[in-house]
Amino acid sequence: MLSEIHTQEPIMAPPDSELGRLQEEWKEMFQKTLPGAATSKTSSEFKWPVHVDHCFARIILDSTVGIDTPWMEKIKSPAYKNMSREQLESSIELGRKILDGEADLVELDNRSLRLRGKEEKASGKASGKIDGVSFAKRKREVDDGEKEVKKKKSPPRAWEPSDQTKSGQHPEKPLDKKEKEDFTLWLKKIALSEKSSFQKKVLTVLCQVPRGRYTTYAAISKYLSSSPRAVGNALRNNPFAPHVPCHRVLASGGGLGGFHGSWGRNGKEGLHDEKKRKLLREEGVKFDGKGKVVGSPWERFS
Repeated sequence: MLSEIHTQEPIMAPPDSELGRLQEEWKEMFQKTLPGAATSKTSSEFKWPVHVDHCFARIILDSTVGIDTPWMEKIKSPAYKNMSREQLESSIELGRKILDGEADLVELDNRSLRLRGKEEKASGKASGKIDGVSFAKRKREVDDGEKEVKKKKSPPRAWEPSDQTKSGQHPEKPLDKKEKEDFTLWLKKIALSEKSSFQKKVLTVLCQVPRGRYTTYAAISKYLSSSPRAVGNALRNNPFAPHVPCHRVLASGGGLGGFHGSWGRNGKEGLHDEKKRKLLREEGVKFDGKGKVVGSPWERFS
């Protein structure tokens, strides 16, 4: 009698529970533990230069993932889903060293800023923020803005309102695409305005979007840990347009989104869509034959 031949089903490997545990531990570290320590106001944490989760993630990931470049150039977002086990372990360990005072958060932050071509922060001083902007930076913005206002007989800068732009109209002749914009005066106006704290944050962040590029409501909301709808509402009444460029914020998927309080619905364009598209085209943003923006959104907020 022939013996029966038994075939075994292939044994499926269990999910990598260790990787999942590390992902959760990393999220707990940068989303809760570090921000919690930063707001505790103890003798050491009071001097930390950052206080919110996305800043801690930026600083640590630039050191453990990016190393010689911003981390977004090495892995896709969200980082925790795309980090290797070694990267997660290194990030958690660096977070612990920051908590224990074994790693200098100020130096790590400055290193991250250097990688991104940003201005370093002063060390050795207690740090804090007003509407998402450091005290030191805010003071420089206000002081510089006051100096510009006091200047007389000097030619107007590109970002200063002319008789034509005071009415809210865009200048006939667009600025040179290569000219770097100076938002000093407008940052000061935002800071001194009667807008809500969240509106000030949105408008201040918006000043980072460079000429010739666009961002999305979703990108800003992710950076501010808010929602796209809240960002859209904050931009609905922008008294500093077009100098504080809310026209550079588009909907995800390449659509124009809203402008001047009007938003296209059911396939129809909003009342001011053509004006928004015109402003963007003048700055160098391209659109395809269907009216969708060409290229990826700018998301390198800091």
